[in-house]
Order: sequence, then structure tokens, then C-alpha cells
Amino acid sequence: MTTHRTHALPWTFRQFVADLFPARRPTPAAPVLSGREATARHLYGEACQWSRLDMAEYDTKPYLQEAWLAEADRRIAGGRGVDIPDLLVLRWYGYTPAEWNALPALVQVDKREVFFQAQGLAS
Repeated sequence: MTTHRTHALPWTFRQFVADLFPARRPTPAAPVLSGREATARHLYGEACQWSRLDMAEYDTKPYLQEAWLAEADRRIAGGRGVDIPDLLVLRWYGYTPAEWNALPALVQVDKREVFFQAQGLAS
């Protein structure tokens, strides 16, 4: 029987506890959201008063994310001073929101009519 320290198992109480309760590993970095996605998540959070359960559901349900992305798009576009139908028209003509707002109201009406006729939506 050997009693020399080099032959004994390197067991200590501290090592035993460390084996029972492993150190926490750092959590992976959260994905970075685009401005549009962050706006949608924030709008949903405000709507559900930041309930953890609802936020967890939002993070796992793509249909909720899509619905709130549409709401975020509407709010972002509304902040530019251009309505959603007008966004379709100005993109079709290649205008920026600032250029569209600079056009006279009658010109905007004419361009809307031409756009809707081209799309087959005019009555």
C-alpha cells in the first residue's frame, strides 16, 4: 500500500463540489436584429405589456413576427409622411419620399390614377 502523495488520487472536497455543480458557461451572444425587426418586437412588447410568456411566444412564432413586421413597416412608413398606398406609387415611379412630398397634389393624384390603372385596380 502506497501512502505517498504522488500516487494518491487528487481528490479534494472543492474538486468534488466543482464536479457536482459545473461552472456556468457563457450564453451565446443574442442575434442582432435589424431596425425593422427591433421595431416590430418593441411594438409587440408594448402591446402585451412586456409579458415574458408572450415575448417568448413571439420569439418562437414566425406568424406573429410577420404580422408585427407588417405593423412596423406601416409605422416606419407613416413616420416619413407618406401613406402605404403612396409608397407603392412612388416606388413604381422611382421617387424618394422627399421627392414625392415635393410634388404638387394634382400631380400626385394623376400619378396615383396611372399607377392604379396600370395595376388593373381602377374602376
